[in-house]
Amino acid sequence: MEQLTPRHSVMGGAARGAALGAVGGAIAGDAGKGAAAGAAIGGLHTVMSDRRANEAQQQAYSASTQTYDRAYGACLQGRGYTVN
Repeated sequence: MEQLTPRHSVMGGAARGAALGAVGGAIAGDAGKGAAAGAAIGGLHTVMSDRRANEAQQQAYSASTQTYDRAYGACLQGRGYTVN
């Protein structure tokens, strides 16, 4: 799985937010303010989403490492080694 650098994903989120904000702002009468607000919200949303994805990935890695360690220990014990 390819992981985007934080700068690229935040910039993409900000760009998408700005586009949506500009549309909403144009309806309200000020596309510039809408774009600015949308960019801030889009960037923040992307940061939060990336953080949640990284936490989930770390938990999955930790679980797989624990499973491997248990299996490796069982294998060594089966061959007569002492595992602490």
